[in-house]
Amino acid sequence: MKKKAVIGLMVGTLTLGIGTGALAATGLEPIKAYLNSKISLKMNGAIVTAKDANGKTVLPITYNGTTYLPVRAVGTLLGTEITYDSATSSVLIGSGSGSAAPEENKLTLSSLGATALGTSGWHTKDPGDTSYKGKDYKDVYLHTDSVKQGESFQIMTQKKYSKLHLELAAITGSHEIRIIDHNNTTLKTLTVAADRGLQSVDVDVSEADFVFVEIVDEEPGSSLFVPLTTSYLTK
Repeated sequence: MKKKAVIGLMVGTLTLGIGTGALAATGLEPIKAYLNSKISLKMNGAIVTAKDANGKTVLPITYNGTTYLPVRAVGTLLGTEITYDSATSSVLIGSGSGSAAPEENKLTLSSLGATALGTSGWHTKDPGDTSYKGKDYKDVYLHTDSVKQGESFQIMTQKKYSKLHLELAAITGSHEIRIIDHNNTTLKTLTVAADRGLQSVDVDVSEADFVFVEIVDEEPGSSLFVPLTTSYLTK
């Protein structure tokens, strides 16, 4: 790939695609930077590809001897939510509110058990099935060719919680996921792919009696892994 001089691209990349009007705002300084296609990203020893919200590959940027990575794409690879608050011109890492919810307000899906998951046996605590990339999550939803817990699972929210924080990983292949509420309204859609590692999504469930997490499409042979000990509901 031919190196291309870019004016202001580093700013646009690191601030998640701020609009043209914002680029003219006070405090922004034009620079000359380069897209660097020779740099590869490795996570836990495996080469990964950074992609934007539309699934397009994004490259590191080299400027003045320093390499910069696209923050949202790297956040996705690490399973960390990255958002941009235009009102305060802030990049928010982790919580969309800019601060983590107190631990006492977080109730993991595993700890809630039948209260949130009902009495169905769609999740497993079998030690042979609960590890991902060397970490044992103890309690997971698992969807593979050999272990199919169903094409969807239900989480009872009963309008008692404000947010659902869900973590998902594709062990192999990729899945198209849709999260809907009791009115069949789509709350979130996302693609979970093996090369993106453990991904996370936050969903507003304040008005939902329950939500369904549905696999609406998947590549042949794909495997979905959802750790219930790190997925939680927030009051």
